[in-house]
Amino acid sequence: MPPAYDDVWITPLPTGHLQATGRDARKRKQYRYHPDWSAEKSRLKFDRLAEFGEALPSLRRKISAGLEAPAGDVELAVAATLALIDRGSLRVGHPSNTRENGTYGATTLRNDHITFEGGVIELSYLAKGHTDVKKRLHGKALERALEKVHDLPGCELISWIDDQGTPHAVRSEQLNGLIEEVCGSGMTAKTFRTWNGTHEAFRTALVQEELTIKSMSEAAADRLHNTPTIARNSYIHPAVVDLTELPTDERKTLLADIDPAPGGDWRAGEAELLSFLKQKTS
Repeated sequence: MPPAYDDVWITPLPTGHLQATGRDARKRKQYRYHPDWSAEKSRLKFDRLAEFGEALPSLRRKISAGLEAPAGDVELAVAATLALIDRGSLRVGHPSNTRENGTYGATTLRNDHITFEGGVIELSYLAKGHTDVKKRLHGKALERALEKVHDLPGCELISWIDDQGTPHAVRSEQLNGLIEEVCGSGMTAKTFRTWNGTHEAFRTALVQEELTIKSMSEAAADRLHNTPTIARNSYIHPAVVDLTELPTDERKTLLADIDPAPGGDWRAGEAELLSFLKQKTS
């Protein structure tokens, strides 16, 4: 832990999964985990990505149905937030990040962060790491949903109203609850970003002649609005990264022989990605 940290605690157990905690200059609690535990957690996250992909069409249908709920309904608020995360790869966001850093995510966006017209939704806000995010999303149903929540009371762009007329922001627990209901225990809103980062890297592998880890990482980072290093280490499935080790002709043959996963509300390359991941994790 850095010497300037306060309230430092260090485990006496050399193999403990949580090695140390402390508070930084802003009094935020920081954690240091055992490298082996972090590696295992990462492996499990990627091992279950195919499971998430298989349930994704059902989850998107659930979200689409929620977008038709009336203004003020919690179902509408949760669905609209998840639609932004799915389509825009937004982080969830947290009120403390907004208070302390002036940064935003899907649950903390304000009305002035968005404009929409004719099915085109434009987002402009400051994200984690003080990154300026500008995104253009498309979708009439999502636009109608955002119009319904836009004028509701509350600080956030998306809110819901309880029986007493009190507005509430959407919480990550509500998002994760719907995702777990459809996709299974342990799946969270963050899994969307892992899927989207892996999907972007895989699409690069489908179309790029001379594939490199750098090009895949940059493509994923551009979609997720983080650095290529973070995208490579945290958001791209290792089996997709391994495609860079194959000779070009062998990679092209391998990818051309993939049978896309059947049915579903797939975006370009997703059906092929799901089949590829299922082959690698079976």
